[in-house]
Amino acid sequence: MRNAGVRIAALGVAVGAVLLAGGCGAEQPPAPAITPIEQPGQGGEVFAYRSAGELAVVRGADTFRAPGSFGYSSAAVSFTRDGQFAFAVETSSKTLVAVNVRDGAVSRTECDCTDAVPLRDAVVGWWREPGQVMSLDLAGTAPAEPERDIVLPDSPSPRTGGAWDGARLVAAGDEFLLLSRVESRGLWWEKNHLYAISADAVLPLGRVPGIDAQVSAAPGPDEGTFVLAGSTARSASCGIGYVATIDVRTNAVQELPTLPGECSSAYSPRWGGDDTISVANRSWADVAGAPSTVDRLHAAAQGWASVGEQPVVDRLARERELVIEVLAGAPIDARETPHGVLVVEKDGTRAEVATQVVSLGSPA
Repeated sequence: MRNAGVRIAALGVAVGAVLLAGGCGAEQPPAPAITPIEQPGQGGEVFAYRSAGELAVVRGADTFRAPGSFGYSSAAVSFTRDGQFAFAVETSSKTLVAVNVRDGAVSRTECDCTDAVPLRDAVVGWWREPGQVMSLDLAGTAPAEPERDIVLPDSPSPRTGGAWDGARLVAAGDEFLLLSRVESRGLWWEKNHLYAISADAVLPLGRVPGIDAQVSAAPGPDEGTFVLAGSTARSASCGIGYVATIDVRTNAVQELPTLPGECSSAYSPRWGGDDTISVANRSWADVAGAPSTVDRLHAAAQGWASVGEQPVVDRLARERELVIEVLAGAPIDARETPHGVLVVEKDGTRAEVATQVVSLGSPA
């Protein structure tokens, strides 16, 4: 058994001309591919997108597809630290689905997990009950194995009877893993507590005010910092989305401005290379049957602002001449996973690549 801390291998991504041919499948028959403008060459931008029924990797002119039942998850697509594999967890079977960026080879690994994160090189990790960090080298042939044994304290809450459930590995940085675990119950929703796991310590961080349920996280530019997104209950049917940053070394939390919306949820946070924090925000009215809208927002001096000129489900901005985004459509039922049309804009020319897209991802 290994007892190693997380080390990130630096990755330089060369951005070339984009040549795309894409499509998207859902749990119903896949939607037809929409072929954009062709450009020469086999290199180009690498990114991935996901629908309820498919994980797809675009590499220049090639599109590699991995069918799967990803259900209602709105989680972003992840890449390994070396950028060689895109992966997502299939919600129905709790299986890790990975696609090789070089040749499109698809692997499926039963993980009994709901979340997986990149650790180092081509190694990904997840949490396994009752107390193990599991790891798998997607570039190797060895099976998944325990990387760390972790002993977490019993829940102090009488609402859980001293037991606990719902532990998830939600993010990984250079030195720390971030674990979220349900340890107490509120009047309507659960209450998540955070732990930071280093090579030689487990730091109990406790609850972050406002971020009780649906916790998601991403590492920041400085060692030990993470951006957190989640929500807390306002009523049985209405939550309030919150975003905050945390330095796990000191447990210092900085709350970001309040998100717009009478009821809202925040998810899929990103801390960009330009030190910009963005998050997907879904909002609705606290009345039965009210539709919800979604937009990706970034933290600005005066609060939150849209990342695009119109509402988007997700967006990857590269150089000024290249934008990859999922355009939001009409308002949807509050229980439906937001999805939209994937559009790539290159040098002022826009092309629709796929429909019913839920989320995006790209190498670091």
